[in-house]
Amino acid sequence: MRLHNTGAWQPGDPPGNRRFIETHSADAPLVLFSGRTLGPVTMSYEAWGTLDEDRSNAVLILPPLSMTTHAAGPAGPGHRAEGWWDTLIGPGKPIDTDRFHVVVANNLGGCDGSTGPASLDPQGRPWASRFPALDVVDQVNAEAALADALGIERWHTVIGMSIGGARALEWAVSRPDRVGQVLLLAVAAATRVEQAGHTHLELELIRRDPHFHGGEFYHLPEGCGPRTGMSLARSFAHIRYGTESYWQDRFGGEAWYHDSDGCHDKFREYVLAQGDKVWERFDANCYLVLAETALSATVARGRGSIADALARITAPTHIIGFSTDRAYPYETQRELADGIPGARVDIVESTLGHYGFLLEPQLTEPHLRHAFG
Repeated sequence: MRLHNTGAWQPGDPPGNRRFIETHSADAPLVLFSGRTLGPVTMSYEAWGTLDEDRSNAVLILPPLSMTTHAAGPAGPGHRAEGWWDTLIGPGKPIDTDRFHVVVANNLGGCDGSTGPASLDPQGRPWASRFPALDVVDQVNAEAALADALGIERWHTVIGMSIGGARALEWAVSRPDRVGQVLLLAVAAATRVEQAGHTHLELELIRRDPHFHGGEFYHLPEGCGPRTGMSLARSFAHIRYGTESYWQDRFGGEAWYHDSDGCHDKFREYVLAQGDKVWERFDANCYLVLAETALSATVARGRGSIADALARITAPTHIIGFSTDRAYPYETQRELADGIPGARVDIVESTLGHYGFLLEPQLTEPHLRHAFG
């Protein structure tokens, strides 16, 4: 069955370097934090490097909301673009695949091969709007089942960035015996108020698109899905993940002084095109599920307080923030460092805001080399 109006990876598409493991069956489903169950569950991932005989050199990377499993390697069939951390993962690179077995997992609820709203239920129908709400706990439980299936009892390192960092935190808090060290990039212990407000606006842009149809649009002809709402939501997010000074320098510069209207037009065309690109490679229902999971993210759930939860972490922890990040301000990284025993924090000077960890890999490289010796 081929779904329409989605950029999700679907069976029959070129798999590229993706690998797939069914971690839960319909008869033995994943029990969610809400009490509901989900099965079968397939987890998609990519891997580089060789797993040692004692399985002690495995590194887990947990990407941001809209990023794929393709963190390294060239573009090609199944992969629209070069790996998003290609300069940092590979032989001789900061995360050295001659030394480490690196796994990048697509999060549960996503659309890059893991089970999500654009997957089929046990009756062969798209989950669509019926897909259950998820908690970060559920996503980490699915990732732990993936690790079990791979025979990895303990990760040498877990790296998480943005909302992927919330999952890395959950790994460290809930499974301290399975985490050797933790690297957290641009993340918070819980979603902050302004971040939540921005996210709510993105979700409303999608839901209020007249072609959203309550999430039931996969059966409609191509072009009848919520492209406008989804694209505008991501255009809005794209602006706030950068910084005012970065956008002004990139699209204004000297030209702004004599042709500000022309600069404005170029920026408008650029941000709208960025939203369209996300529509082409993502899925509106998956975006809703993952964004709502991010909205509810807090390491304190069921653990008393943020301080109580962070105090449970025993793994060596290195926290990296970016000086101009408006989504996860550096105060949130300092809060993590204050609460995690023995944690190290570095605030990196950057003009790119939240995109610093993606667009300026040279800023992250020395911290990765330090962490991996």
